[in-house]
Amino acid sequence: MGSKEMTAIEPAMQKTWRVAAAGSLLAAEFDGQTVVYHTGAGHTHWVSPVAAEVLHQLSLNPQNVPALYAALSELVSQEDLPLLADSLQETLEHLKQLNLIEPT
Repeated sequence: MGSKEMTAIEPAMQKTWRVAAAGSLLAAEFDGQTVVYHTGAGHTHWVSPVAAEVLHQLSLNPQNVPALYAALSELVSQEDLPLLADSLQETLEHLKQLNLIEPT
């Protein structure tokens, strides 16, 4: 990670995230958009492509921000890496507000 990208994610570096423990998540893709159903809460959410990939990565195992950034950075162009750092932090906060993920 470059210094610019690192600065954008430093505050959350220590957090490890996981898919919310209460229930499970079911995801389906429709015409390039992903919808997620949280079985524990009974809520359905449309999520962005970044959010869908974050949920996929966290469904594999709990991860911290640098690990998520590394996994996602392989899917975007070099020129989009600075945007990814900002988007990742916003996405984590949004998914937390939706009760789809939680810190460990």
